[in-house]
Amino acid sequence: MMYEYKDINELLDIARNINEGNYDVASVAVNTENELFHIAQYFSESIDKLRTVFETVEDSYEDLPGFEEILQTIISDSKTASENVLASIDNVNFITDDIRENLATLKTQAESGNFSQTGGIIDRLRDKALSGQDTSFDIIAALEFQDITKQKIDKLVKIIYDLQERLAHLVVMYGVKDDKVDVEILDKMKDKENVLEDQSLVDELMKEFGQ
Repeated sequence: MMYEYKDINELLDIARNINEGNYDVASVAVNTENELFHIAQYFSESIDKLRTVFETVEDSYEDLPGFEEILQTIISDSKTASENVLASIDNVNFITDDIRENLATLKTQAESGNFSQTGGIIDRLRDKALSGQDTSFDIIAALEFQDITKQKIDKLVKIIYDLQERLAHLVVMYGVKDDKVDVEILDKMKDKENVLEDQSLVDELMKEFGQ
């Protein structure tokens, strides 16, 4: 009788800890001759699974702020680059109109034989051409953000794969979609250095999850 009360109290303490979100509790150890032994076994297995869930969610939660920060940076960089490119295009249009007007003036002066004015017009055309070249370089510079952005996007994709791997292991552990999830594919994902380059692995994984 003493064992029974001791075991019940221990189960109650563990249930209370689980209810409070404290999964880091000692494994349940109940007298094997007691009727509560099988219940204790289920408790012990549940605690192990809940601890795994807790660790997975905790790690994933820590990754999400970084994910959001990187995503906001990408959005900001893309917005700035787009604005710079649009401003440069406006400048190119302005230069083009200016060149067209100077060419028309040059033609008029040449046809009237007033060659004393043509030299100044040609100089202005040369300056406009150089200005157009500088604007082209500005557009190229504005688009250089793509290389850095690609690295940031790759980092986001790795975070997603990391989360997907953790969740997939939970799916396997709890037997959800056990007819679709291939553990071998999950093992392949442990080497995430080349996962972005292996499109067949990505397609295979998405297929396993029924996407």
